[in-house]
Amino acid sequence: MRILTLALACVAVAACGGAATLDTASPSPSASAAESATVAPAGTVTATAITVIGTTPPITGTLPPSPTPAPTTTPSPAPGGLTQAQLKYRIVDRFGRLLFCDPDYYPVARADEQALAHERLPAIQQDAPTFSAILSHLGIAPASSYTKEQELAIYRDWKMLNAIRLEPVSAGFHFTGVFGSPSTQQGTRVDGTIDQRGTITVASATPSGPPPCPICLARGTRIATPSGEVAVEDLRIGDVVLTTDESGARVSAPLVMIGSTPVPSTHRVVHLVLADGRTVNVSPGHPAADGQPVGDLAAGDRYDGAIVTSAELVPYTGGATFDVLPAGATGMYWANGVPLGSTLFGR
Repeated sequence: MRILTLALACVAVAACGGAATLDTASPSPSASAAESATVAPAGTVTATAITVIGTTPPITGTLPPSPTPAPTTTPSPAPGGLTQAQLKYRIVDRFGRLLFCDPDYYPVARADEQALAHERLPAIQQDAPTFSAILSHLGIAPASSYTKEQELAIYRDWKMLNAIRLEPVSAGFHFTGVFGSPSTQQGTRVDGTIDQRGTITVASATPSGPPPCPICLARGTRIATPSGEVAVEDLRIGDVVLTTDESGARVSAPLVMIGSTPVPSTHRVVHLVLADGRTVNVSPGHPAADGQPVGDLAAGDRYDGAIVTSAELVPYTGGATFDVLPAGATGMYWANGVPLGSTLFGR
């Protein structure tokens, strides 16, 4: 699945196109281009990027409509210069498509993408310079109506262009992101600038997988350790936590990977409440102890010996979500006393 279409992320994080931080015991990837420099791109990846792209699990129940992505401002170009959309396409033409967390799928898929493409086409057309650039880049002739395939292609490009941020600097605009192939989910994290005429200057370019999208734990979630519970954001690689072995027995093991992902103020998490008083806030796609997405749980289900009282989506304003991975065969841990799997397991 393309990252353009989602990847599950940590409980509490999105916009996915945002930078994420990841610590592992592995060395960070080396630069792959001669033009690469030691200038660190916005967002630091200290190991192979977490790949959390996969098929979005079905979510049961009635969900609120997916919010419409806000279009980027389209200022008039300087004399002889290119529009914002044209500049972004120059970047895409050179480095490949932007790999980002699609807002229609994160933190959970809420509607058919084809239906959304048709619904939002009029709003896209209102931004004439961007719409014109999209049609030109896709080789679609302007018309009074478009086929379903054309509408979907236009909508996907519009979402990608909105995820590419151009920040004004003296040299033109600064940009950063992971660009590459949606089919292989491999790309290059590029940090650079582009001037009004489309000339690109690269500060750094390093191999990278797609950015991790929200699938983790809320800030302040308490993780069980042999000496007591510790907030997930305070844990570090090497810290010992409680997990299970292949037989299901509770054992102690050091953390071999930790990660955090920034999320927007619109991010939502599942507020899971068990009848025995245990509760945890976690992203809908986060794996439960048995591997099923937490978002599949519903009131009346039995989980870890208790009845689920409620499992509702609630707003999350913690700024980032977090996850950890203990050594061992299961990747399982306890969060606020609730057994969960790790989104980092098998990465």
